[in-house]
Amino acid sequence: MSLKNIKSKTQAQSGFTIVELLIVVVVIAILAAITIVSYNGITSRANASSAQATAASLQKKVELYAADGPTSQYPKVPGDLRDAAAVPTVTSKSYYVPATGSVLTTANAGVDPTSSNGTNTVRYQGCGTFSSGTSSANLTTVTGAKISWYDFQNAGAIKTILVGDTSGSCATS
Repeated sequence: MSLKNIKSKTQAQSGFTIVELLIVVVVIAILAAITIVSYNGITSRANASSAQATAASLQKKVELYAADGPTSQYPKVPGDLRDAAAVPTVTSKSYYVPATGSVLTTANAGVDPTSSNGTNTVRYQGCGTFSSGTSSANLTTVTGAKISWYDFQNAGAIKTILVGDTSGSCATS
């Protein structure tokens, strides 16, 4: 074998084979899939934690309203926590929830939080005695409440915190 033959064989073997390139592409795809799955899990846990914190925040505001509010009862609807027209001094109260610019958004009974708004939206249902039907407008004595939030980790199930005495009926609208 001459020096000329060795030199031409070395030059002919430069570059990667198609098998080597396929292996690299498969390894990159596997790493990307693992990263995406991990990211989705972290995101759903963060959203679930945010939704639960929002519900716990409203629970504290509702309990403060029952202790310090104008009626010595739990609020009928979430608007009672922000209605400055009905109670002019409400903005200075510890239970006050601003209508805009707040991380806490409340929905009346019958409106469920969803995956698109569930990190900062909870459903509020006043419970107690009704004059007729189960509309919050007919709620005469409010003895408790149900606060529900969207559970991102459990296929969109709705979880609930009970406040006060919820043994009676709860508002459905």
